[in-house]
Amino acid sequence: MLKKLLRVASIFMMLSALWGGLVTFAQSTAILGKVVDASGEPVIGAAVMVPGTTNGATTDLDGNFSLRVAPGTTLEVSCIGYTTRRVAAANGMTVTLQDDTEMLEETVVIGYGVQRKSDLTGAVASVREDDLKNRTTSDAAAALQGKVVGVQIISNSG
Repeated sequence: MLKKLLRVASIFMMLSALWGGLVTFAQSTAILGKVVDASGEPVIGAAVMVPGTTNGATTDLDGNFSLRVAPGTTLEVSCIGYTTRRVAAANGMTVTLQDDTEMLEETVVIGYGVQRKSDLTGAVASVREDDLKNRTTSDAAAALQGKVVGVQIISNSG
């Protein structure tokens, strides 16, 4: 009886070890990579996503990203001003994005996001740094007063 119990226990342990190995093999690993532009400069803030999922990452100041996926998974790399690319995931990969000059001419960066010029429904005005340099105030709102037509700055007190 004891031999039979030991045999069943050893078979169970072997099956458990085999199952654990299969589960570990099928899991994803951390893929490290870098996104650069055509001149080799890092692309900051590029989105690296697995298409059709919410699994993704954003590149840091050096263009580096880390994403947990299975090797060989298709990744979609995109950033404003660059054409979107789909590449196979591999550890240590470098993705080079090409400039999308057509999109750059149609893009306007506004205070609360980025829109295409064709989708913009209001007026856009810009204030340059030089316009604000020689102002006598240290308050940013007061410095903008009178610099853009139609903008009223209202300061509330305490």
